Amino acid sequence: MHALPFRLLLASASIVAYAVLAQFTPVLEALDDVPYASTVFHLVVGAIFGTLVLAPYTRASSRLIRGVALAAASAAIYYFTIRFVVGGPAGLSALATFMIAGACAALLCGVAVAVIAPLAFSLRLAALLVASGAVGGAVFDTRISFDPNLLLGHAAWQLLVCLALFFGQRNGPT
Repeated sequence: MHALPFRLLLASASIVAYAVLAQFTPVLEALDDVPYASTVFHLVVGAIFGTLVLAPYTRASSRLIRGVALAAASAAIYYFTIRFVVGGPAGLSALATFMIAGACAALLCGVAVAVIAPLAFSLRLAALLVASGAVGGAVFDTRISFDPNLLLGHAAWQLLVCLALFFGQRNGPT
């Protein structure tokens, strides 16, 4: 297992990748004729997180295949989380929607790591993931004028999920 600073560095690289990709959103919005451009954007963002934050949990045997599977799972989780937020349940506040989406996405990422990597899954890990995902999701509800791409929310969620995965391991961090 990698040390915590290395994992945080990988999560930070994922955040930087999101920040760079988010700079292309005006171009994507101008491409109305290109079908599924925003879907591809969301899938790429999720796959990058999966590659940099989730895939390092894979074991040496079949690392490439498992890493690709975690990147694909993360892409799907991110995409469906965005769909949930956009088409959120009626009657819920934006904050509640973000918190539910963040908690569910974090928990699903943990389940994906447990199944694909594989990593032992425990109640401790589940609780840390749900709490970190909910807090990270809540950050998305903050409206800051200099953050139109919600970089703060992405950064908080990704770093908190990274920490939850690290500290939620059954045997503790190594």
